[in-house]
Amino acid sequence: MKWNRKTLLAMGVALVTMFGLSTMALAEVKIGVVDLQLAIASTKEGKAAKSKLEKFTKEKQEELDKKVEKIKKMEAEMQKQLPLMSEDGKKDMLERYRKEMQELQESYMGNQEELAKRKQKLLQPILEKMGTIVQDIALTKGFTVILDKGDGSVLYFDPATDLTSEVIKQYNAK
Repeated sequence: MKWNRKTLLAMGVALVTMFGLSTMALAEVKIGVVDLQLAIASTKEGKAAKSKLEKFTKEKQEELDKKVEKIKKMEAEMQKQLPLMSEDGKKDMLERYRKEMQELQESYMGNQEELAKRKQKLLQPILEKMGTIVQDIALTKGFTVILDKGDGSVLYFDPATDLTSEVIKQYNAK
């Protein structure tokens, strides 16, 4: 199929127009960044949540440490006594050891789940308030997009577009 001059000219004008419009659209995009983790950690409520989570973690770690110590004692006892025990005695001791190990693993997994639930429960209200503040900043300052630089997806940004300190300031003022 041959293209005549009018068709080629029309296509050229259309391409230039589309390119020009897309360039204008790009010029109007304003992007900001916020480090939500830092912002949360810098608020009074965030610090209180972190303290509660650390206390919970410490308590659960102490419980796990006691179980680990119990298992270590069992291991030392097994090394001494197993060679001298009957087959039934060996089976009994190994079964108790297996149960203790299983309880330790279950405790660890349960603690991890409980920690995640508590973290979610404590941080959700903070994130909701922070989201409202970020939206307000975006609307008042004309930002098209505000990204979370703390999640590792932002590779580069102009420090002038970092809104973290403003978000913290507004959050603590409310």
